[in-house]
Amino acid sequence: MKIDVRYFTKTGHTKKLAEGIAKQLGVIAKSIPDPLDGNVDVLFLGEGLYSFDIDPEMKAFIKTLNPRNIKEVVVFSSGSFGNAYAPMKRELLAQGLKVSPEEFHCKGNLGFMHKNRPNDKDVYNAAVFAKTIAGKLGV
Repeated sequence: MKIDVRYFTKTGHTKKLAEGIAKQLGVIAKSIPDPLDGNVDVLFLGEGLYSFDIDPEMKAFIKTLNPRNIKEVVVFSSGSFGNAYAPMKRELLAQGLKVSPEEFHCKGNLGFMHKNRPNDKDVYNAAVFAKTIAGKLGV
């Protein structure tokens, strides 16, 4: 089973989560400009929430994804005000991709709010989440 981890970040927060997930799953996390190689059974896709939506770069990346090459997408995110699951799911479904109903989210630092988040515990929780999802999918 092939697993891929991709992310978009402006602050480095989502990259920390992506790297924790990737390490747990034995793969390398890559930012979204890196194209997917071949077929992917599970794509872990993450980003923060920016002004209550996902970034235009992530929307453009999602439009490049071929639903014939990806069996399922699992969303992860960080943010101070809500999570990116709903807007990511909307874009992914519009592209014809299957989206897992399970997602991971943790607080993200914004100014004085949620200082030092995501922290080591958040990264650990993201890794445990990914391992659980992979186990359910037989990885």
